[in-house]
Amino acid sequence: MELTQGMELAQVLKLSPGLLQSMELLQMNTLELGAYLKELALENPVLEEAEPGQGQDTWEAFASQVPWLGDTPWTGQTAQEGDWGRGESPTESLVFLLEEQLARRGLSPELLAVCRYLAGLLDDDGRLDPEDLAELRTAGVPAELLERGVEVLQSLEPAGVGARSLEECLLLQLRRLPGEHTVAQAICQGHLEELSKEHYGALARRLGVTQRQVEAAAREIRALFPSPVGEGAEPSAVPFIRPDVWVAEMDGELRVFVNQWDLPQYQVSQTYRQMLRGGVEAETADYLRQKLQQAQWVLTCVQRRQKTLEACVQALVQAQAAYFRGCQAAPGPLLRREVAAQLRVHPSTVTRALRHKYLQCRQGLFPMGYFFARPMGAEGASPQRVKVALARMIQGEDPGRPLSDQALGERLQAAGMPLARRTVAKYRREMGLPPAYRRRR
Repeated sequence: MELTQGMELAQVLKLSPGLLQSMELLQMNTLELGAYLKELALENPVLEEAEPGQGQDTWEAFASQVPWLGDTPWTGQTAQEGDWGRGESPTESLVFLLEEQLARRGLSPELLAVCRYLAGLLDDDGRLDPEDLAELRTAGVPAELLERGVEVLQSLEPAGVGARSLEECLLLQLRRLPGEHTVAQAICQGHLEELSKEHYGALARRLGVTQRQVEAAAREIRALFPSPVGEGAEPSAVPFIRPDVWVAEMDGELRVFVNQWDLPQYQVSQTYRQMLRGGVEAETADYLRQKLQQAQWVLTCVQRRQKTLEACVQALVQAQAAYFRGCQAAPGPLLRREVAAQLRVHPSTVTRALRHKYLQCRQGLFPMGYFFARPMGAEGASPQRVKVALARMIQGEDPGRPLSDQALGERLQAAGMPLARRTVAKYRREMGLPPAYRRRR
């Protein structure tokens, strides 16, 4: 065996705790960020509140310029604990439960930071989006560290949390059950569609087992939770939603206003700066330098978050200007990578900046995701525009002969929006519209 020595030049991005904290702050909505700053100020004496009590005056001055917002009351700075969070609910949120479990695992600081960040990426079903993981790898998170973080997250309660698909969610739950569930696991690995159609005989032949075994496995799978949030994490209290951004038309121009009124304003205390310059004991000086550095970094991250959020929404508004001006009934198709390309940033930055945030305009209050959708059909319509078209077709139908999902699909296709019948039915259900036989009068 011959040993050789060589040199290799490689570009590696280290994922520092500071970078992770910056990413977490960017992802927080206004109320979460306000609560975080208040908690940080309690343990960091260097942070002090700047100009308290000015929020109501500045809010009223802003609201008076927006006709459809004039009667909206100012809520004060961040809502009281319990109004929007888990304070009054007997059941903590899923993320809070996960963070409690992570704190007891004895993980390394780097792995703990990755796990906490992944917990914040979970969607409403408690799953991870593979695209988010791919973006983290692109951002420089080592693949091995990221995979380890996913494994740790998936080992927590409730079973199935952190799955990257429905199939993986079911598999994670099956592996926690006592006994062997070989057939059920095999079905979850690529045969769920056949199971939904109850093709038990075909499944038995494909898997080389008896039909009775397939039927038993089907009962096991149906006893599982398609979403881990359904197990061990009951829905929390209805959240108090406060817009993170307002979009208003003023003097013929669409303007973006990032929420500053619900965010407590902090600054670095000059008193502690002077203490540090005046000479104090070495131990006290080290403590103050650490707290000063933490405070300055957090305030920098908050400013960066506000500017990034404003830039992303301005690009969004520019792309959806026809909707915000009231010229069309629904937003058009738009991809996050298109906004990222315009801003010359990575798509993951846009994703984090807009995640879990709300925008209010004269049309109403919407989650940011409402304004993003892939184009559909030859006309390049968005799902929102398709739903508007569906609603108008149903509104204008003959009550004695309502349109079936198939007929609706044919009309959409004629309008340049081809959709399968099952997709039409899905959109109809999402809009709360009954099927044709229940609309007949």
